[in-house]
Amino acid sequence: MGSIMVVVLIGIVILAIIVYVGILAYQQRIRRQVAVLADKKASLVAIPLADEVKLVGQLSLTGQSLERFETLQNDYADITKERFPRIDTQLKAIKDASRGMNLVQLRQNLAKVTILVNQTDELVQTVQAKLAELQEIDKQHRQAVHDLEQKYQDLRKTLLAKNFAFGPSIDGLEERLSELEDNFDTFTKLTQTGDHERATDVLTQLKEDTASLEDLIKAIPPLYKDLTAIYPDQISELKTGYEQLTAQHYRFGDTDIPGLIQKVADQVSGNLATLADLRPADAKVVNERIADQIDQLYTRMQTEIDAKKPVEENLDNVARFIAHAQNQNQSLLTELDRLSQNYTLDHQELETTRELNEQLRAIDGIYQRDVQDLTGKSATFSEVLTHQEQQEKDLKQIEEQQTQILKSVAGLADEERQARETLRQFDFKLHSLRRQVENLNLPGVPQDYLDYFFVVRDEVEQLATDMDQPQIDMEKITKQLLIIQTDLDTLGEKTDDLLDSAELAEQLLQYANRYQASHADVAQASQQAKQLFEQDHQYAKALETIATVLDQVEPGSYKRLEDAYYQRKGKPKPQPDDQSK
Repeated sequence: MGSIMVVVLIGIVILAIIVYVGILAYQQRIRRQVAVLADKKASLVAIPLADEVKLVGQLSLTGQSLERFETLQNDYADITKERFPRIDTQLKAIKDASRGMNLVQLRQNLAKVTILVNQTDELVQTVQAKLAELQEIDKQHRQAVHDLEQKYQDLRKTLLAKNFAFGPSIDGLEERLSELEDNFDTFTKLTQTGDHERATDVLTQLKEDTASLEDLIKAIPPLYKDLTAIYPDQISELKTGYEQLTAQHYRFGDTDIPGLIQKVADQVSGNLATLADLRPADAKVVNERIADQIDQLYTRMQTEIDAKKPVEENLDNVARFIAHAQNQNQSLLTELDRLSQNYTLDHQELETTRELNEQLRAIDGIYQRDVQDLTGKSATFSEVLTHQEQQEKDLKQIEEQQTQILKSVAGLADEERQARETLRQFDFKLHSLRRQVENLNLPGVPQDYLDYFFVVRDEVEQLATDMDQPQIDMEKITKQLLIIQTDLDTLGEKTDDLLDSAELAEQLLQYANRYQASHADVAQASQQAKQLFEQDHQYAKALETIATVLDQVEPGSYKRLEDAYYQRKGKPKPQPDDQSK
């Protein structure tokens, strides 16, 4: 029991020692923080705010600037007379209390004084910055007074020394400068009295107005030079040039050169008034328009000068071209009229050629008027040159049309001769096919073959009739030839099929006689095939009937007989597609 008590006592002693050591450590930490805050406060005290306040106070500030300074003075007094003593008192109290045991109160008081020190630091920095700002503004304004005074002196010297370069703008520029100098005097007084808030507003406007005046002084001289030197010289040159050209019989059509020159001169005078109103941007736009109009006048005159030589050189060439096209058109009309007696012209060749004749008459009319104007010294060369260029273009197109028309009708006679020869061949072919069928002495001809034969015969007869007309339509004839050729080829194939089927059927019927006594089916098929051959005239069907039964009795017999037939005839055996026709 005694040993337990000893252990408990030892534990309590150890715990007390730990607590005591902790309290001592915390107290030491508080004193260190107090020392840091005291050092920070000392650094604030070391800032020469008093000197800066004194310097700014010597600026003789007024107005809003003075109000700002007075506010800063109050802040300075609060810092030095209120905040610094209060910080010292609170730090000393915390340091003294750091030996006690009330740790919570110590922490709260330390937090409060820390906030006070930080706020004071921010206030000191703000006051110092604003005092510096007031000094800088005062410095800038005084420098601005010096700079602007020098600038206005220079501007006035420029206006005096080069007033000839500004023309009617000089009065307005001097008035602007006087207004600037009056405003500068106001700015100077505000600066000298220390009312920097109002001075700043005046300075901003002064800078804008000064920059504007400098821009005017820079922009006006070149514009004024154009209006008083460059353009008047060019206008004078244009007038002289026009007089010389008209004396040399140059004409300018509907273009009123003197009126346009006067219009430019009026714009020059009007733009001088724009410069007098100090509106160089507007004057520049008009100057550019004047320069463009002067260029157009020069170009218009040069156009006539350049056109004269080619106009004179082209006269004979155009005349020959027109005469050649007219002669060629007359020859074409004569040829078409002759051809139209014998042939139908389906593509308005005559009408087109007559239209070309009217075009040529119109072209020649314009040419003759131009020649008359040139002879009478009243022609506008550029207009005549335009006519000539268009005439050459139109004449080339007319010649191309003439060539196309002539080419389209040139072969009509040859086409007719060829068509008549082809008609003769068609007629010979028809008679040849008819003789082939008649020479076979068949008991009759299938109706479908006869119908097709007569259709082709009627087509040939119609072609002959059309060819015998006083006026032949060769385009229609050509289409008929193509159709008849196709139909005649088909008729030839049908004739070959008819003849081959009939002859083969006869041969197979004769060959089948050897089997009639011994094979009833052959006898029956032979009887049926004869009926188809002699009565119905269906030779292909008769051939199929007897060939089928023979191949059953004697396999391969039909092919052997067929091959022998075509070999004897000396022509190739038709393929299945051919036979199907």
